[in-house]
Amino acid sequence: MDWSRAKSYLILTFLLLDIVMGYQYWRIRSEQAGYVQSYSEQLAEVKQLFASQNWKLQTEVPKDTPELGLLHVKRQSVDTEAGKEPTQAGGTVLYKDEAEIRVSLNNPVSLDFEEAAAGDKVGSLMAAKIRSDADYRFDRKTPYGKGSGFLRYLPWYEGYPIFSAPLDVYVQDNQVTQYRQTLLAVIGEGGTKKQVLSSVHALRSLSESIDKFGRRSDNRVIRDIRLGYYSKPFHTEEWFLAPVWRIESDQEIFYVNALTGEVEMEH
Repeated sequence: MDWSRAKSYLILTFLLLDIVMGYQYWRIRSEQAGYVQSYSEQLAEVKQLFASQNWKLQTEVPKDTPELGLLHVKRQSVDTEAGKEPTQAGGTVLYKDEAEIRVSLNNPVSLDFEEAAAGDKVGSLMAAKIRSDADYRFDRKTPYGKGSGFLRYLPWYEGYPIFSAPLDVYVQDNQVTQYRQTLLAVIGEGGTKKQVLSSVHALRSLSESIDKFGRRSDNRVIRDIRLGYYSKPFHTEEWFLAPVWRIESDQEIFYVNALTGEVEMEH
């Protein structure tokens, strides 16, 4: 591959993306300038919109709107071959891709999956096993049977989680058996920093997109709203993550671009 040409394409793509996002950001801010509601008015209105769609908002809605830009990342290569034992993992590699690895632990560890502190306990356990020096923090627990499910951890950068690089730890019958890790390295920040759209704006964007995703009248409950970085994976060595509001319901996850308001559902 001609890396110099690929890098030129990447730089050009980034410039075009910055221009498009800058225009969308300016348009949204211009529309908002006509009339500014108070935070409580906006939140009450959004709650009414969701109620009309049989959705409930059962979490605190963040008020912060920091200035953020794009996050330039690259894949970290996985150099361990499938079927062989990773240096630190204490297990056997079941699967590996360009920047993803799945490992079965040689010695499963007992864990009470139902325990409230399960996430913290597993985090301490995995710190000595995973192939990364990233600052992982517990994100959420997803059960799929009594004593079974997975615990998700996310790396953080400058105070915000990177949703595109999860570490998932799998528990079967109260035994930690496997983990899957996506490895990304942060190169730096890109583009001009802009004040992100509010979480209330993100919720409104989601409400307006519910019909598009076929989720009207599904009796969903929104349980978490969090600001971080995300993008779909690209088949390239380097790319950019956008600041997003992750909105988590009891059944699925949505990402709302915090600069443009575009909504995407996690698949």
